[in-house]
Amino acid sequence: MLIAETGETVGNISGGCLEADLIERAQAVLASDKPQLVTYDMHDVAADITWGTALGCESKTLIYIEPFHVQQDHHPLELLATARATGEDAAIAHVFQAEGKFADCVGFRLLRTATSLEADCPPAKPNDWLRQLRLELQTCLSERRSRQMVYTTEHGSLSAFIEFLPAPLRLTILGAGDDAIPLAQLASQLGWHVTVADWRPALATPERFPAARQLLAVPTVHDIPLRVHDYVVVMTHHYPSDKAIVRRLAEVRPRYVGLLGPRRRTERLLGELADEGCHIDPEIVEGWHFPVGLDLGAETPLEVAVSIVAEILAVTNRRNGQFLHRRQGPIHTPLPESPVLSR
Repeated sequence: MLIAETGETVGNISGGCLEADLIERAQAVLASDKPQLVTYDMHDVAADITWGTALGCESKTLIYIEPFHVQQDHHPLELLATARATGEDAAIAHVFQAEGKFADCVGFRLLRTATSLEADCPPAKPNDWLRQLRLELQTCLSERRSRQMVYTTEHGSLSAFIEFLPAPLRLTILGAGDDAIPLAQLASQLGWHVTVADWRPALATPERFPAARQLLAVPTVHDIPLRVHDYVVVMTHHYPSDKAIVRRLAEVRPRYVGLLGPRRRTERLLGELADEGCHIDPEIVEGWHFPVGLDLGAETPLEVAVSIVAEILAVTNRRNGQFLHRRQGPIHTPLPESPVLSR
């Protein structure tokens, strides 16, 4: 969450419960030019209601508030921009608490992507805590989830938040019919990189898809750039075209494939391809989603778009899309913590 000295904000921390208090605290942080670690502990419900923010959620939240300026070297927003520019998953480590000989490390940041490594306030020479921080960044990227590190020695300790920064999800919609319009709009609102492709130039237009990052009017699916990390939704409503599309998808093997239409339609299509000598590995087809979307009883194009987006989110976050009230355990999985003791 970004808080300007005017009180204006971008983004949020909670559903609106903590923001007013944070804006006030941020003004004090800006005035002192010193970071502050704030704890909101709502485990004591009575105390929370009487003296606190009256959330009633019985949770504990730690929020690190730090000042920074436009002219600041190694600006944190520059690190985020660097991560976004790579188009890859990234992880950034923030040291938010430190004591003893590590006291000067508060505010240290380290960014790791598959192709770059950048640091803020790098130490003069590699040391055990920095090596451990790099290992935690690699683990964060491998597991695709944030984590926390606590590093302790007899001379002091430091705590770091290792934040996973997923690359912008790249959604390619094959088919530019009317039902693709709300899907492109909804996906764009989520910050996804949306490409819409169709062989009919009159449909794949900026007027119909103003939020799409890329519009392609191409004669065949082989003219569409597809990558293994892409998410692809097929909604051409054109059976012959879908045959060629399925062949290409089997070759590229994108991270997610969803095909609109009844299950029997796709099964018949796969059967005809097999009869024509194109046998697609059952393990590949097992990972495809047809019919695409969660079972929400969707009927209208917008409802279908919600169903498809919800399924993609579930797949991305490794969830099954069930009712939350049937979920055992907390809604948000607790952060793994890696305590490290060094002598």
